[in-house]
Amino acid sequence: MPYSHDQPDNAARVKRLGTSLTIPRKQYSATQVAKELSELLGNPSYVANAAKIGRIVQAEDGVGVACNAIEKQLREVAILP
Repeated sequence: MPYSHDQPDNAARVKRLGTSLTIPRKQYSATQVAKELSELLGNPSYVANAAKIGRIVQAEDGVGVACNAIEKQLREVAILP
């Protein structure tokens, strides 16, 4: 259930990727949550899509890329040798 700030955008993205479902705030209830969880857990396409996206994210080496970018910036302002 996206609430505010970047949550609606993130919810829309993962829904488009086929890795989640979204419950609008006004429709949020225990019954609706149970229904959506049942769909997520009972439909193997969500697991398959999540695994596929997980492999893509792992291959990106986000931590290494971020560290290299930070070090590059620090070198440019002469904080690092």
